[in-house]
Amino acid sequence: MLDNPVASLAYQGTQQQGLVNTLHGQLVADMARISDLDSVLIEMIVKGAAYPTISFDSIVDLAASGSGGRLLFNMRVDSHADIRRVAAIASTSGGGVTLLLLDFTDMSIEVCEATTDLYPVVVAIARWTNQPLNEQVSASCEPALLKLLDALSAS
Repeated sequence: MLDNPVASLAYQGTQQQGLVNTLHGQLVADMARISDLDSVLIEMIVKGAAYPTISFDSIVDLAASGSGGRLLFNMRVDSHADIRRVAAIASTSGGGVTLLLLDFTDMSIEVCEATTDLYPVVVAIARWTNQPLNEQVSASCEPALLKLLDALSAS
């Protein structure tokens, strides 16, 4: 095809890079679909549970174990008008994070998927909940919770 071996190698390298980029794009799209499926599964578990007959904590545990996810945190929110509790479940298959919000106003549980730009806030809250209690007392997590809830209500 090309008589110059250097040009031929460069051409092959360009083709391989294009293939790698295509495969990477497909992988990212597939991971997003897996994450969406995990979120849908969690939503189905939550909708199938009999809240308020079953407690929010029990539903969160059921959603985490039923979806194969890992509970990052389950926290009370004191200074928000509508939301009383927030829980985050990390997907073990797709890398997504699903949030469960207990809406005190209409006594319902809302399920939503956290966008990747919210991951640092979710991680900060999860780190705070994993601290010893004496360290939790010295630093409040409420500003991070409110930042998360504000970002969710804006989207």
